[in-house]
Amino acid sequence: MTSDSSQARSGDPQRLVDPERVLDLERSLIQIPSSSFEEQAIADFLAEYMTGIGLDVEMMDVPSPRDPAVVSRQPIGRLRGTGGGPSLMLNGHMDPGVEMSGWSVDPYGAKFEDGWIWGMGAHDDKGGIAAMVSAVDAVIRSGARLAGDVLVCPVVAHKYGGAGTRALLAHGVTADICINLEHSANTIANVCVGIVMARVRTTSPDLFFRFSDEARAAFWNPVEQQGEILRRIGPSLTPAGEDSWMTFTPHPDLSGFPMHNVDVIHKEHYYQPNFTGLSTRDCELVFQVRTVPGQTVQSVRADVERLLDGIASDHPAFRYELELPAPGTETSWCQDPMEMAKDHPLVVHLAEGHERASGEAPHIGGYGRLGNVGDGNILAAAGIPSLQYGPGDIRIYDEWPTPDERVRLDDLVVAARAIAWAIPGVCG
Repeated sequence: MTSDSSQARSGDPQRLVDPERVLDLERSLIQIPSSSFEEQAIADFLAEYMTGIGLDVEMMDVPSPRDPAVVSRQPIGRLRGTGGGPSLMLNGHMDPGVEMSGWSVDPYGAKFEDGWIWGMGAHDDKGGIAAMVSAVDAVIRSGARLAGDVLVCPVVAHKYGGAGTRALLAHGVTADICINLEHSANTIANVCVGIVMARVRTTSPDLFFRFSDEARAAFWNPVEQQGEILRRIGPSLTPAGEDSWMTFTPHPDLSGFPMHNVDVIHKEHYYQPNFTGLSTRDCELVFQVRTVPGQTVQSVRADVERLLDGIASDHPAFRYELELPAPGTETSWCQDPMEMAKDHPLVVHLAEGHERASGEAPHIGGYGRLGNVGDGNILAAAGIPSLQYGPGDIRIYDEWPTPDERVRLDDLVVAARAIAWAIPGVCG
C-alpha cells in the first residue's frame, strides 16, 4: 500500500515514536485516579504535557449533566496547520471505562512487567491517550509541515454517555475527520453498532382476592404483561434472526447484530417499601438494542410499537406506555451506528501506518469493537466521520469488564506509530 503522503514529511515520524517516552506517559496517566467528573488532576497533567511538546492548549470546564454543580475539565490541544487541509481530531477518554474491585495488583501502581503495563484504564482509555499524544509528539519532532490542524482531545466522562465529547461539540470544537482511540486490539473499526434504550411501563387495576367478574376480565397482572413482552422479543444477547421482530439489513462486518439485552425490571407493592416511586399498579421494563447501520431511533421505535400493538390485539387487558429513547438516555446512551468507507483516506493512511509499524496488515471492520459504542459514534452523528482504533485486546480476559486491566507496551507503540504515519497523510 502506498500514498503520496511522503511528500509532506521531512522526517519519518514513525521512527521518532520512542517506546520509553510512551511507557513513561502511560504509567503517569495510570497513576492519576480519574473517575468520571474527577478528571481535574489528569487534565492538568495532560495540558502541561501537551504544551511542553508544542501544542496550543485550551482548558475547558465541563459541568456534569446529572448535577451542574459538579464540574470537571478537559484540555484541547491544537497543532496548527498552514491552512487548506483537512483537520483531524484525536479523541480518547480520561475516565477509566469500568472501575472494579478484585485487583491482584495496585490499580494505580502502573506495574510494568514482561512487556505488560497494568492499571486502571490501562487500555480503556489511557493507553489510547498515551498513543495519540505520543503520535503527535513524533509528528512535531519530525518537522512535518501540515496543512490541516490536528486536535488532541482527551475528554471527560465517557461513562456518562460521552458527556465530554458532547460538551466539545456544544463548545463549537469540530474537525473534518476523527480517530476515536477506543481499545480495538489495534484493528481499524470503520463500522460500529449503535445503541438505543427503550422503557415500557405496563399497568392494570389493583385487585385483591375479592373482585367482580368485570374487574377480573379487565385485569392482567403488569408483571405478567412484561413477561409476554420478554417472550416476544426473545432471549437477551441472542442475535436477531431473519424472523426477528426488528426490521434491519444484516451488516457483513457486524456478525450477530442487531442484538438486545434486558437491563431493568421494577414493580412495587403496597406491602413493601417503595424504592422507585412507581404506583403499585405499574411495572417498568428497560431494555437496550445494539443497532446496525440502516437502523434508526425511529425504525426501532416503530418495531417496538408493532410488537406491543400485536400483544394488545391478542390481549385486550394489555396496557402499555412506551418511551424510546428511555428517559434520561436521549443525550447519553442513545447513539447511532457509524460507518466509514474502507477506501476513505483516513482508513487507507491509518492501515498503511499500521502495516509499517507492525509488519502485518490490519483488520478493517467491526471485529475489534464488536458490540461496543464509543465517542466516535457521537462525533459521526454530528457530521465528523470517525473510526475507532486503539491498543488493548479484551479477548485476553475470561470476561469483560474485569479487574487486572493491562496492555502490551508494544501495542501502544504500534498504535502511536500508525497514527503518526497517518497524520501527515490526511492533514498534509
